[in-house]
Amino acid sequence: MRLKTRLWCIVTFLVCSTTAFAYHDEEIIDISSYNYGRLQIAVNVERNPRTDQQQLKKTVGLIKRNLMWSGLFDIKNLYDNIDLILKLRFIPNHEIRAWIFTPDNTTLFDHRLKISSAEDIERQTVRMIEEIIFQLTGERSVLRSAVAYVEKDSSGTYRIMMTDAFGDKSYELLNDGNYNILPRWKPDGSSIIFTTLGRKGSHLRMLSFASGEISTLFKNLSKTSGGSWAGSGKELVITKSKQGNSDLFKIDLKGNIIQQMTRRSTTETNPRLSPDGSRLLFVSNRSGSIQIYQRMLDTGDTFRMTYEGPLNYEPNWSNDGAYIVFSGLKDNVYQIFLMDRDGDFVQQVTSGKSSAEQPVWSPSGRQILFVSKTNFEQKLYIIRADGTYKRRLTKSGPGISEFNPTWSARYRWKPFKFKIN
Repeated sequence: MRLKTRLWCIVTFLVCSTTAFAYHDEEIIDISSYNYGRLQIAVNVERNPRTDQQQLKKTVGLIKRNLMWSGLFDIKNLYDNIDLILKLRFIPNHEIRAWIFTPDNTTLFDHRLKISSAEDIERQTVRMIEEIIFQLTGERSVLRSAVAYVEKDSSGTYRIMMTDAFGDKSYELLNDGNYNILPRWKPDGSSIIFTTLGRKGSHLRMLSFASGEISTLFKNLSKTSGGSWAGSGKELVITKSKQGNSDLFKIDLKGNIIQQMTRRSTTETNPRLSPDGSRLLFVSNRSGSIQIYQRMLDTGDTFRMTYEGPLNYEPNWSNDGAYIVFSGLKDNVYQIFLMDRDGDFVQQVTSGKSSAEQPVWSPSGRQILFVSKTNFEQKLYIIRADGTYKRRLTKSGPGISEFNPTWSARYRWKPFKFKIN
Protein backbone atom coordinates (compact mmCIF):
# COMPACT_ATOMS: atom_id res chain seq x y z
CA MET A 1 0.00 0.00 0.00
CA ARG A 2 1.38 3.41 -0.89
CA LEU A 3 2.26 5.86 1.91
CA LYS A 4 -0.49 8.34 1.07
CA THR A 5 -3.14 5.62 0.93
CA ARG A 6 -1.99 4.22 4.28
CA LEU A 7 -2.11 7.65 5.91
CA TRP A 8 -5.63 8.35 4.63
CA CYS A 9 -6.83 4.96 5.94
CA ILE A 10 -5.37 5.51 9.42
CA VAL A 11 -6.72 9.04 9.70
CA THR A 12 -10.13 7.80 8.54
CA PHE A 13 -10.08 5.31 11.41
CA LEU A 14 -9.08 8.01 13.92
CA VAL A 15 -11.80 10.49 13.01
CA CYS A 16 -14.83 8.36 13.75
CA SER A 17 -17.28 11.21 13.14
CA THR A 18 -16.32 11.47 9.46
CA THR A 19 -17.46 9.34 6.55
CA ALA A 20 -15.14 7.35 4.26
CA PHE A 21 -15.80 6.86 0.58
CA ALA A 22 -13.96 5.03 -2.21
CA TYR A 23 -12.00 6.96 -4.77
CA HIS A 24 -9.68 5.14 -7.19
CA ASP A 25 -9.38 2.27 -4.68
CA GLU A 26 -8.06 4.62 -2.01
CA GLU A 27 -9.84 5.38 1.27
CA ILE A 28 -10.07 9.14 1.74
CA ILE A 29 -11.85 10.83 4.61
CA ASP A 30 -14.82 12.97 3.62
CA ILE A 31 -14.83 15.93 5.98
CA SER A 32 -16.69 18.33 3.71
CA SER A 33 -19.84 17.89 5.81
CA TYR A 34 -20.83 20.90 7.87
CA ASN A 35 -20.46 18.84 11.08
CA TYR A 36 -17.13 17.15 10.27
CA GLY A 37 -14.75 16.10 13.03
CA ARG A 38 -11.35 17.66 13.61
CA LEU A 39 -8.17 15.88 14.53
CA GLN A 40 -6.90 16.57 18.04
CA ILE A 41 -3.13 17.08 17.73
CA ALA A 42 -0.40 17.79 20.28
CA VAL A 43 2.91 19.42 19.27
CA ASN A 44 6.23 18.25 20.71
CA VAL A 45 9.28 20.43 19.90
CA GLU A 46 12.74 18.85 20.05
CA ARG A 47 15.15 21.13 21.85
CA ASN A 48 18.51 21.85 20.25
CA PRO A 49 21.22 24.10 21.76
CA ARG A 50 22.10 25.43 18.30
CA THR A 51 18.58 26.71 17.74
CA ASP A 52 17.76 30.40 18.08
CA GLN A 53 14.92 30.34 20.63
CA GLN A 54 13.17 33.39 19.19
CA GLN A 55 13.20 31.89 15.70
CA LEU A 56 12.06 28.54 17.09
CA LYS A 57 9.13 30.16 18.89
CA LYS A 58 8.16 32.01 15.70
CA THR A 59 8.37 28.86 13.55
CA VAL A 60 6.38 26.68 15.97
CA GLY A 61 3.78 29.45 16.32
CA LEU A 62 3.44 29.62 12.53
CA ILE A 63 2.90 25.85 12.31
CA LYS A 64 0.32 25.78 15.12
CA ARG A 65 -1.58 28.76 13.77
CA ASN A 66 -1.82 27.40 10.25
CA LEU A 67 -2.85 23.92 11.36
CA MET A 68 -5.63 25.36 13.52
CA TRP A 69 -6.81 27.88 10.94
CA SER A 70 -6.98 25.16 8.31
CA GLY A 71 -10.16 23.99 10.04
CA LEU A 72 -8.83 20.41 10.16
CA PHE A 73 -7.06 20.36 13.51
CA ASP A 74 -7.44 21.42 17.13
CA ILE A 75 -4.12 22.04 18.93
CA LYS A 76 -3.97 20.39 22.36
CA ASN A 77 -1.45 21.19 25.12
CA LEU A 78 -1.92 17.87 26.89
CA TYR A 79 -1.62 14.32 25.63
CA ASP A 80 -5.02 13.25 26.96
CA ASN A 81 -7.63 12.29 24.38
CA ILE A 82 -5.51 13.22 21.36
CA ASP A 83 -5.50 11.63 17.91
CA LEU A 84 -2.00 12.60 16.77
CA ILE A 85 1.36 13.81 18.03
CA LEU A 86 3.41 16.16 15.85
CA LYS A 87 7.14 16.19 16.65
CA LEU A 88 9.25 19.03 15.24
CA ARG A 89 12.99 19.41 14.81
CA PHE A 90 14.31 22.80 13.69
CA ILE A 91 17.99 23.36 12.96
CA PRO A 92 18.77 26.86 11.54
CA ASN A 93 20.50 26.90 8.15
CA HIS A 94 20.12 23.15 7.94
CA GLU A 95 16.62 21.63 8.06
CA ILE A 96 13.13 21.51 9.46
CA ARG A 97 11.78 18.02 10.09
CA ALA A 98 8.33 16.83 11.18
CA TRP A 99 7.10 13.43 12.36
CA ILE A 100 3.50 12.54 13.11
CA PHE A 101 2.63 9.61 15.37
CA THR A 102 -0.50 8.06 16.79
CA PRO A 103 -0.66 7.77 20.61
CA ASP A 104 0.42 4.11 20.30
CA ASN A 105 3.59 5.30 18.49
CA THR A 106 2.63 4.34 14.91
CA THR A 107 4.46 6.67 12.48
CA LEU A 108 2.15 8.31 9.93
CA PHE A 109 4.39 11.00 8.52
CA ASP A 110 8.11 11.76 8.37
CA HIS A 111 9.23 14.64 6.20
CA ARG A 112 12.21 16.99 6.15
CA LEU A 113 13.00 20.14 4.19
CA LYS A 114 16.37 21.83 3.84
CA ILE A 115 16.81 25.41 5.07
CA SER A 116 19.63 27.35 3.44
CA SER A 117 19.18 30.79 5.02
CA ALA A 118 17.14 32.82 7.50
CA GLU A 119 14.99 34.10 4.64
CA ASP A 120 14.24 30.49 3.69
CA ILE A 121 12.67 29.54 7.03
CA GLU A 122 9.13 30.87 6.52
CA ARG A 123 8.88 29.59 2.95
CA GLN A 124 9.95 26.08 3.93
CA THR A 125 7.76 26.12 7.02
CA VAL A 126 4.73 26.90 4.87
CA ARG A 127 5.71 24.06 2.53
CA MET A 128 5.94 21.72 5.50
CA ILE A 129 2.47 22.72 6.74
CA GLU A 130 0.99 22.19 3.28
CA GLU A 131 2.59 18.76 3.08
CA ILE A 132 1.25 17.75 6.52
CA ILE A 133 -2.29 18.80 5.59
CA PHE A 134 -2.17 17.08 2.20
CA GLN A 135 -0.64 13.82 3.44
CA LEU A 136 -3.12 13.48 6.29
CA THR A 137 -6.30 14.54 4.50
CA GLY A 138 -5.70 14.63 0.74
CA GLU A 139 -6.71 18.33 0.72
CA ARG A 140 -4.75 21.38 -0.36
CA SER A 141 -4.42 24.14 2.23
CA VAL A 142 -5.57 27.75 1.86
CA LEU A 143 -2.14 29.15 2.76
CA ARG A 144 -1.58 30.66 -0.68
CA SER A 145 -5.13 31.90 -1.20
CA ALA A 146 -6.15 35.56 -1.46
CA VAL A 147 -9.11 37.64 -0.34
CA ALA A 148 -10.21 40.72 -2.27
CA TYR A 149 -12.61 43.19 -0.67
CA VAL A 150 -13.74 46.82 -0.62
CA GLU A 151 -12.35 49.25 1.92
CA LYS A 152 -13.97 52.59 2.69
CA ASP A 153 -12.34 55.27 4.84
CA SER A 154 -13.84 58.22 6.71
CA SER A 155 -13.39 60.50 3.69
CA GLY A 156 -15.68 58.27 1.61
CA THR A 157 -12.92 56.81 -0.59
CA TYR A 158 -13.63 53.31 -1.90
CA ARG A 159 -10.62 51.08 -2.54
CA ILE A 160 -10.39 47.48 -3.74
CA MET A 161 -7.93 45.75 -1.43
CA MET A 162 -6.37 42.32 -1.17
CA THR A 163 -5.07 40.31 1.78
CA ASP A 164 -4.03 36.73 2.50
CA ALA A 165 -5.91 34.11 4.51
CA PHE A 166 -4.41 35.40 7.77
CA GLY A 167 -4.54 39.15 7.18
CA ASP A 168 -0.74 39.40 7.24
CA LYS A 169 -0.20 40.55 3.66
CA SER A 170 -2.30 43.43 2.42
CA TYR A 171 -2.13 45.94 -0.40
CA GLU A 172 -4.27 48.20 -2.52
CA LEU A 173 -5.41 46.94 -5.92
CA LEU A 174 -7.45 49.94 -7.10
CA ASN A 175 -8.11 53.47 -5.89
CA ASP A 176 -9.28 55.55 -8.85
CA GLY A 177 -11.77 57.83 -7.08
CA ASN A 178 -14.82 55.83 -8.19
CA TYR A 179 -17.35 53.87 -6.15
CA ASN A 180 -16.03 50.38 -6.86
CA ILE A 181 -17.92 47.55 -5.16
CA LEU A 182 -18.80 43.82 -5.43
CA PRO A 183 -15.46 42.29 -6.55
CA ARG A 184 -15.62 38.65 -7.70
CA TRP A 185 -12.63 36.42 -8.47
CA LYS A 186 -12.56 34.54 -11.74
CA PRO A 187 -12.40 30.77 -11.04
CA ASP A 188 -8.75 30.51 -12.15
CA GLY A 189 -7.70 33.56 -10.09
CA SER A 190 -6.49 35.47 -13.17
CA SER A 191 -8.85 38.44 -12.85
CA ILE A 192 -11.54 40.13 -10.77
CA ILE A 193 -14.79 41.64 -12.00
CA PHE A 194 -16.37 44.45 -10.00
CA THR A 195 -19.11 47.07 -10.26
CA THR A 196 -18.43 50.80 -10.62
CA LEU A 197 -21.21 53.23 -9.70
CA GLY A 198 -21.35 56.54 -11.56
CA ARG A 199 -23.65 59.34 -12.65
CA LYS A 200 -24.74 57.37 -15.68
CA GLY A 201 -25.53 54.24 -13.72
CA SER A 202 -23.53 51.14 -12.89
CA HIS A 203 -21.04 49.29 -15.07
CA LEU A 204 -19.05 46.10 -14.79
CA ARG A 205 -15.27 46.39 -15.00
CA MET A 206 -12.51 43.80 -14.94
CA LEU A 207 -9.10 43.88 -13.30
CA SER A 208 -6.76 41.49 -15.12
CA PHE A 209 -3.60 40.21 -13.45
CA ALA A 210 -2.48 38.65 -16.73
CA SER A 211 -2.49 41.90 -18.76
CA GLY A 212 -2.09 44.37 -15.89
CA GLU A 213 -5.07 46.35 -17.20
CA ILE A 214 -8.45 47.51 -15.89
CA SER A 215 -11.14 47.63 -18.55
CA THR A 216 -14.86 48.43 -18.70
CA LEU A 217 -17.04 45.56 -19.87
CA PHE A 218 -20.20 45.80 -21.95
CA LYS A 219 -20.19 49.54 -22.60
CA ASN A 220 -23.36 49.11 -24.66
CA LEU A 221 -25.19 47.57 -21.68
CA SER A 222 -26.09 50.25 -19.14
CA LYS A 223 -27.04 49.66 -15.52
CA THR A 224 -25.30 46.30 -15.09
CA SER A 225 -24.02 45.13 -11.73
CA GLY A 226 -23.07 42.17 -9.56
CA GLY A 227 -22.25 39.13 -11.59
CA SER A 228 -21.35 35.48 -11.18
CA TRP A 229 -18.70 33.71 -13.22
CA ALA A 230 -20.09 30.81 -15.24
CA GLY A 231 -18.23 27.62 -16.03
CA SER A 232 -14.60 28.14 -16.94
CA GLY A 233 -14.90 31.92 -16.80
CA LYS A 234 -15.99 32.57 -20.39
CA GLU A 235 -19.49 33.70 -19.40
CA LEU A 236 -21.18 35.71 -16.66
CA VAL A 237 -24.61 35.93 -15.09
CA ILE A 238 -25.32 39.60 -14.38
CA THR A 239 -28.06 41.82 -13.02
CA LYS A 240 -29.45 44.35 -15.52
CA SER A 241 -31.84 47.07 -14.35
CA LYS A 242 -34.61 48.70 -16.37
CA GLN A 243 -37.40 51.01 -15.20
CA GLY A 244 -36.83 50.29 -11.53
CA ASN A 245 -36.80 46.48 -11.84
CA SER A 246 -33.96 44.11 -12.58
CA ASP A 247 -33.58 40.74 -14.30
CA LEU A 248 -30.80 38.22 -14.68
CA PHE A 249 -28.94 37.62 -17.95
CA LYS A 250 -26.24 35.21 -19.06
CA ILE A 251 -23.72 36.98 -21.30
CA ASP A 252 -20.33 36.30 -22.81
CA LEU A 253 -17.32 38.51 -22.16
CA LYS A 254 -17.98 40.46 -25.37
CA GLY A 255 -21.35 41.57 -24.05
CA ASN A 256 -23.52 39.30 -26.20
CA ILE A 257 -26.65 38.24 -24.33
CA ILE A 258 -26.85 34.44 -24.42
CA GLN A 259 -29.99 34.04 -22.33
CA GLN A 260 -32.42 36.14 -20.33
CA MET A 261 -32.83 34.00 -17.23
CA THR A 262 -35.70 35.83 -15.49
CA ARG A 263 -38.62 37.90 -16.81
CA ARG A 264 -40.42 39.50 -13.89
CA SER A 265 -41.95 42.80 -12.87
CA THR A 266 -40.15 42.34 -9.55
CA THR A 267 -36.48 42.73 -8.61
CA GLU A 268 -34.17 39.76 -9.25
CA THR A 269 -30.58 40.09 -8.07
CA ASN A 270 -27.58 38.38 -6.36
CA PRO A 271 -27.10 35.67 -9.04
CA ARG A 272 -24.83 32.75 -8.09
CA LEU A 273 -24.23 29.80 -10.43
CA SER A 274 -23.44 26.42 -8.91
CA PRO A 275 -19.90 25.13 -9.61
CA ASP A 276 -21.21 22.63 -12.18
CA GLY A 277 -23.34 25.31 -13.87
CA SER A 278 -26.61 23.39 -13.45
CA ARG A 279 -28.27 25.54 -10.80
CA LEU A 280 -28.74 29.28 -10.27
CA LEU A 281 -29.33 30.92 -6.92
CA PHE A 282 -30.75 34.42 -6.82
CA VAL A 283 -32.65 36.82 -4.57
CA SER A 284 -36.13 38.12 -5.39
CA ASN A 285 -38.95 40.08 -3.78
CA ARG A 286 -41.58 38.27 -5.89
CA SER A 287 -43.24 36.83 -2.75
CA GLY A 288 -43.55 40.22 -1.08
CA SER A 289 -40.43 39.75 1.06
CA ILE A 290 -36.78 39.37 0.06
CA GLN A 291 -36.01 35.65 -0.22
CA ILE A 292 -33.61 33.23 -1.92
CA TYR A 293 -34.74 31.23 -4.96
CA GLN A 294 -33.16 28.52 -7.06
CA ARG A 295 -33.59 27.76 -10.75
CA MET A 296 -32.74 24.42 -12.37
CA LEU A 297 -31.15 25.47 -15.65
CA ASP A 298 -31.92 22.25 -17.55
CA THR A 299 -35.67 22.41 -16.91
CA GLY A 300 -36.24 26.05 -15.98
CA ASP A 301 -38.01 25.00 -12.78
CA THR A 302 -37.77 27.72 -10.13
CA PHE A 303 -38.53 27.31 -6.43
CA ARG A 304 -38.19 29.26 -3.22
CA MET A 305 -35.36 28.20 -0.87
CA THR A 306 -35.94 30.27 2.30
CA TYR A 307 -39.12 30.76 4.33
CA GLU A 308 -38.01 31.65 7.86
CA GLY A 309 -37.62 35.35 8.58
CA PRO A 310 -38.57 38.49 6.65
CA LEU A 311 -35.28 38.83 4.73
CA ASN A 312 -32.78 36.26 3.41
CA TYR A 313 -30.16 37.14 0.83
CA GLU A 314 -26.50 36.97 -0.28
CA PRO A 315 -26.39 33.22 -1.05
CA ASN A 316 -23.10 31.57 -2.00
CA TRP A 317 -22.29 28.02 -3.10
CA SER A 318 -19.59 25.90 -1.53
CA ASN A 319 -16.92 24.86 -4.02
CA ASP A 320 -18.33 21.34 -4.28
CA GLY A 321 -21.88 22.62 -4.80
CA ALA A 322 -23.21 20.64 -1.82
CA TYR A 323 -23.97 23.54 0.53
CA ILE A 324 -25.19 27.12 0.47
CA VAL A 325 -24.34 29.85 2.95
CA PHE A 326 -26.47 32.99 3.23
CA SER A 327 -27.38 35.92 5.47
CA GLY A 328 -30.78 36.20 7.12
CA LEU A 329 -32.55 38.55 9.52
CA LYS A 330 -33.44 36.92 12.84
CA ASP A 331 -34.60 38.83 15.93
CA ASN A 332 -33.61 42.09 14.20
CA VAL A 333 -29.98 40.95 13.76
CA TYR A 334 -28.38 39.60 10.57
CA GLN A 335 -26.93 36.12 11.06
CA ILE A 336 -25.17 33.57 8.84
CA PHE A 337 -27.02 30.37 7.96
CA LEU A 338 -26.03 27.21 6.10
CA MET A 339 -28.29 24.86 4.14
CA ASP A 340 -27.92 21.96 1.75
CA ARG A 341 -28.35 22.60 -1.97
CA ASP A 342 -31.98 21.44 -1.97
CA GLY A 343 -32.97 23.40 1.14
CA ASP A 344 -33.93 20.29 3.13
CA PHE A 345 -32.11 21.49 6.25
CA VAL A 346 -30.95 24.87 7.54
CA GLN A 347 -28.45 25.49 10.33
CA GLN A 348 -27.56 28.79 11.99
CA VAL A 349 -23.79 29.42 12.03
CA THR A 350 -23.43 32.74 13.90
CA SER A 351 -25.26 34.11 16.92
CA GLY A 352 -25.11 37.05 19.28
CA LYS A 353 -25.85 40.75 18.99
CA SER A 354 -23.29 41.56 16.27
CA SER A 355 -24.46 41.48 12.67
CA ALA A 356 -23.05 38.89 10.25
CA GLU A 357 -23.54 39.46 6.53
CA GLN A 358 -22.04 38.90 3.04
CA PRO A 359 -20.79 35.34 3.68
CA VAL A 360 -18.40 33.60 1.27
CA TRP A 361 -16.79 30.17 1.51
CA SER A 362 -13.10 29.55 1.89
CA PRO A 363 -11.62 27.56 -1.03
CA SER A 364 -11.52 24.43 1.18
CA GLY A 365 -15.12 24.86 2.37
CA ARG A 366 -14.04 24.68 6.02
CA GLN A 367 -14.36 28.36 6.87
CA ILE A 368 -16.81 31.15 6.12
CA LEU A 369 -15.63 34.71 5.61
CA PHE A 370 -18.17 37.40 6.46
CA VAL A 371 -18.72 41.04 7.41
CA SER A 372 -19.62 42.09 10.95
CA LYS A 373 -20.16 45.50 12.50
CA THR A 374 -17.68 46.54 15.19
CA ASN A 375 -18.27 49.95 16.80
CA PHE A 376 -20.43 50.97 13.83
CA GLU A 377 -17.72 49.95 11.34
CA GLN A 378 -17.77 46.86 9.16
CA LYS A 379 -14.84 44.46 9.55
CA LEU A 380 -13.98 41.09 8.01
CA TYR A 381 -14.20 37.95 10.15
CA ILE A 382 -13.67 34.24 9.58
CA ILE A 383 -15.51 31.43 11.35
CA ARG A 384 -15.33 27.68 10.96
CA ALA A 385 -18.24 26.24 9.02
CA ASP A 386 -19.57 24.60 12.18
CA GLY A 387 -19.78 27.99 13.91
CA THR A 388 -16.66 27.69 16.08
CA TYR A 389 -13.40 29.63 16.30
CA LYS A 390 -14.43 33.07 15.12
CA ARG A 391 -11.53 35.41 14.43
CA ARG A 392 -10.96 38.76 12.79
CA LEU A 393 -9.15 38.62 9.44
CA THR A 394 -7.89 42.15 8.90
CA LYS A 395 -5.99 44.59 11.11
CA SER A 396 -7.40 47.95 9.96
CA GLY A 397 -7.96 50.60 12.61
CA PRO A 398 -10.79 53.04 13.38
CA GLY A 399 -12.43 54.91 10.53
CA ILE A 400 -12.11 52.00 8.08
CA SER A 401 -15.03 49.84 6.92
CA GLU A 402 -14.52 46.60 4.96
CA PHE A 403 -17.13 44.74 2.92
CA ASN A 404 -17.91 42.72 -0.26
CA PRO A 405 -15.27 39.99 0.29
CA THR A 406 -14.39 37.37 -2.33
CA TRP A 407 -11.92 34.48 -1.81
CA SER A 408 -9.68 32.90 -4.46
CA ALA A 409 -8.19 29.43 -4.10
CA ARG A 410 -4.65 30.25 -5.21
CA TYR A 411 -2.77 33.40 -6.00
CA ARG A 412 0.88 34.20 -6.64
CA TRP A 413 1.66 37.08 -4.29
CA LYS A 414 3.44 39.98 -5.93
CA PRO A 415 2.72 43.73 -6.22
CA PHE A 416 0.71 44.92 -9.22
CA LYS A 417 0.35 48.28 -10.89
CA PHE A 418 -2.63 48.39 -13.21
CA LYS A 419 -3.21 50.49 -16.30
CA ILE A 420 -6.78 51.81 -16.63
CA ASN A 421 -8.21 51.65 -20.16
